[in-house]
Amino acid sequence: MIFKEINCYIYIAYNTYYISSNMFNYKNLLYIISLVIFFSCHGHHAINSKDPAEIIEKKEQLSLNKDYSTLGELIYTINFQVKTDNVNDYEDGFIPWIQLEKPDADMANLHNKDEIVLNNSSVEILIDYPLNKEYKFTITSEKGFTREQLLHAISKQYYILYEEEENSATVKTVPLEKRTTMYNRNETDGKYGIWGHDIADLVLSSILVYRSNNGKTILALQIES
Repeated sequence: MIFKEINCYIYIAYNTYYISSNMFNYKNLLYIISLVIFFSCHGHHAINSKDPAEIIEKKEQLSLNKDYSTLGELIYTINFQVKTDNVNDYEDGFIPWIQLEKPDADMANLHNKDEIVLNNSSVEILIDYPLNKEYKFTITSEKGFTREQLLHAISKQYYILYEEEENSATVKTVPLEKRTTMYNRNETDGKYGIWGHDIADLVLSSILVYRSNNGKTILALQIES
């Protein structure tokens, strides 16, 4: 790629010299070409010097420190815990999250999965991780929502988002088996700008329940990876 760019610049510089031969001598032309090559190479190096791992780390930090106070008043938090026999890693016998890729695999052990945690008939859910452009969608239920209902709705929507991202992106997702320099999912440039993680990486630990100024209930997801 660098050599193609250099050849292009040399071609332009040569033609400039040919057309304006009365203004430049041969030494001037060589000097111009040298400058073009120098800045081209250094510019290319600067672009590629960005470490994808560092970029992901910065995005992770921004996500951890995100302020949701603009959504309204924080009413309460809905936690998701999965019962486990692995007390060596989880002393209280509960994993403090549940996976989004295959939620049914852990659903039987989801603590209080049938408890009505929202009495609303309609709620708006905000998805912003790992997205550059946040997304909101609305779900409805006459009898309110249980943890199981919320989890299924969120998991389903993530699959839709990832599919829409892939279909709208020019930079496609590098398949897992072809990732050589970094295990994480590469950032794509589709509708939402998904970065850093496949669905298989994502788990839901809790949901922050906000009430907006106009009385709307908005859910902010605490997604981890």
